Amino acid sequence: MRLARDALESADPGFLDYDSLQKQPQFASTLANGLAVLGCFGQRAALWSNKELSEHLQLTKPTITRLTFTLMGLGYLRRDKASGRYALGPAVLSLGYPLLSQMAIRQIAAPEMLALTHYAKGPVSIGMRDRLQVVYVETVTGQDSNFTKPGIGSTRPLLRTAMGRALLYQHSDQERRHIYKGLRAAQQEEFDKFLKPTERAYEQIKRLGFCSVVGDWQAPLAAVAVPLSTTYHGVHLAFNLTVAAYAVADAELQKDLGPRLVHLVRSVERALGLTV
Repeated sequence: MRLARDALESADPGFLDYDSLQKQPQFASTLANGLAVLGCFGQRAALWSNKELSEHLQLTKPTITRLTFTLMGLGYLRRDKASGRYALGPAVLSLGYPLLSQMAIRQIAAPEMLALTHYAKGPVSIGMRDRLQVVYVETVTGQDSNFTKPGIGSTRPLLRTAMGRALLYQHSDQERRHIYKGLRAAQQEEFDKFLKPTERAYEQIKRLGFCSVVGDWQAPLAAVAVPLSTTYHGVHLAFNLTVAAYAVADAELQKDLGPRLVHLVRSVERALGLTV
């Protein structure tokens, strides 16, 4: 039976939670299983055997064997000679490169990001939403930056981070309802704990242009984040600055670092002709 979907879900199935997505007649389970195999790498370990993948994904051993064979043949997996396990192959880089190469914002923002990271002694990053998480598309660090240096492609939670809250702020109420539905289903305890702080962050962004988080993601870290005022190539982006919580007072976040990040983002928007 065809399940009823609202206009948003019909236009963008990315707003469907995974259980609902699987029930749609257009859903391609074999493709989804292959991507799920690729998604395992880097979560717990960089190397996986067929047996480990089968147990982790709850797929039969023959299914996993067919998927890993195919992914190896296409260059997305390779066999580690020392362990006999699978590792990601170079084709994964080729798949992601076109997305990054289209983001000229990374090069345009780099000089001001570098200046701010030197001033604040913490990395400045750009991120976007990937379903129920944040994924980083750029990070600029200095030699004196603190210990957190999120690399391109690394992920963070939506509700617990300043970057995630800034990205959610830019979505419509309807889009947020769908994202919340997925978060509630996948991360009930975290959703209940961090929804109210997230919604308070929206009010902070309305008033100040940025939101701040201290200790919600990791206790030693404090961060401020600013959403881009409009979409860039059709996606929402946000900038954040992360510093050591012990080295910065809340007043410095609110009166100095947050406004400096707002200034950086508005400058980048003007350079890109994105000012609304």
